[in-house]
Amino acid sequence: KWIFDEFPIFKHKSSLYVKDPKRAKSVHCRFGHRSVMSTAHYDGSRNIVAQVAGLRRWIIAAPWECEHTYLLPKGHPSGRHTEVDWSEPDYAAFPKFKDFKAHEVLLRPGDVLYIPSYVLHSIVSLNTNIQCNERSGVSASLHEFVEPCGF
Repeated sequence: KWIFDEFPIFKHKSSLYVKDPKRAKSVHCRFGHRSVMSTAHYDGSRNIVAQVAGLRRWIIAAPWECEHTYLLPKGHPSGRHTEVDWSEPDYAAFPKFKDFKAHEVLLRPGDVLYIPSYVLHSIVSLNTNIQCNERSGVSASLHEFVEPCGF
């Protein structure tokens, strides 16, 4: 209960950030250390992220960029994740990645970031940090853009 007092944005009520409170799963907090990186991927649900402490660098790309990211296929244990290491892309092995377009976001304590369903992203911890997030249902509005990539 205390988390909702400290972060009222995570209360289960319909809002700009929590579109489907009945499908909200729960608040998850992650602790990171310098240089820890997530493999680039997309989530099928809406995601609201609050940076509590430290810094995280997010690389975010529109779903239609999936054609440049070499997503592992549906049914693969790492389906929805890319084969390309975004920190050191091998352009010889993944030539389409040269045309990949993305945005960089630096999350600092107190920042909140909304990631719609199917938006591609990778996260790098820049120092010791804490991030909390909540997923709230699925929006099908961007699904059509990942369908050509096998999803």
